[in-house]
Amino acid sequence: MVGEWTEVCLGDVAQLLTGFPFKSALYAEDPNAPRLLRGDNIIQGGIRWDGAKRWPANAVDGREAYWLTPGDVVLAMDRPWIEAGLKYAAVRDSDIPCLLVQRVARLRGTGALDGGFLKYVIADHAFANYVLSIQTGTAIPHISGAQILAYRFSLPSLAEQRAIANILGSLDDKIDLNRRMNETLEALARAVFDDVFGGEVSDAVVGDLADIERDSLSPMDHQDELFDHYSLPAFDEGRRPVRERGGNIKSNKFIVKAGAVLLSKLNPAIPRVWYPRVRQEPRSIASTEFQVMRPRMTSSPEFLYCLLRSEPIRDHLVGLASGTSNSHQRVKPDDLLATPAPMPCADSLDGFTRTVRPMLERVSAGIEESTTLAALRDALLPKLLSGELRVPDAEKMVEAAT
Repeated sequence: MVGEWTEVCLGDVAQLLTGFPFKSALYAEDPNAPRLLRGDNIIQGGIRWDGAKRWPANAVDGREAYWLTPGDVVLAMDRPWIEAGLKYAAVRDSDIPCLLVQRVARLRGTGALDGGFLKYVIADHAFANYVLSIQTGTAIPHISGAQILAYRFSLPSLAEQRAIANILGSLDDKIDLNRRMNETLEALARAVFDDVFGGEVSDAVVGDLADIERDSLSPMDHQDELFDHYSLPAFDEGRRPVRERGGNIKSNKFIVKAGAVLLSKLNPAIPRVWYPRVRQEPRSIASTEFQVMRPRMTSSPEFLYCLLRSEPIRDHLVGLASGTSNSHQRVKPDDLLATPAPMPCADSLDGFTRTVRPMLERVSAGIEESTTLAALRDALLPKLLSGELRVPDAEKMVEAAT
């Protein structure tokens, strides 16, 4: 063991609280009411609030213990592991106010465990592997609070915990800054779209503006070739395509060419529209859960992207969706192409594209930078938590990368 590190159970140094069963019949319609943090809201390393449920602020009496605070670590107890990874997150200032719902665990460090370090204990692959080894149930795999608290790991001094959390946190802070900057740029691009085209009469349909491309390949036929793989888990994790070898990708994928826009077929109530940054190498491919949209001469990738992100289009597609459950509803390609849309004139299209393209390219650049930073963080994390890599050496690596 390194230095004065000791082996502990999580239950020795952390407090765990499971959420309350807030009744769905009392959910609030008020968009300003506190949000309820459910397992569905937790993705790998983050929280998303698409489709958030809310609770009346005047109905919290007696449930004050379930308010979450910034820095709390939350972990889904049902389906804790998905394709993208472990469903955990640290609560951010922007997530507050929110209340903890049943089958979600909230973890807080005690005097011996720094809260920032706790986040990275849960983020470590060793904890994810532990969860995979102990989860039970086939239809809905789950873990218990007792199982979470039984996890054993090596604990350094508080000073070293804070130093490790500071190094990893500096990378996460930069990733979060990129995320917030991207949200601002995306909102600005949509505002420009609404300003230029929002008042136009819907005298066209999506099919007049774009085609659906269906060219595909089997990555398994290109075992050693690297691909940028656009998938739904990758979108949900931060819109960062996964670079992986064809031999590791088991099913057919759509080919994504420069200028394409990706639209998820699944559950249009959650707006999954992707403006990919495609290069000649490596080749880009997409899950068949996406529609690969190619703008026509009457459109542009920037116009098409903002159009598919617009509320009128999303609301129309939600009304067309069919399926066995909300989470598996899909829109048929023909219905998508028949969706009413504004037809831009050449001058307004050119002006809009020139204005918005730099915004969306900056978003793509920010995502790529975050991908690089996340890869560095993920490489450093297990080495720092095991003591294999010491803090001064890690600091030099972070300085060189940033």
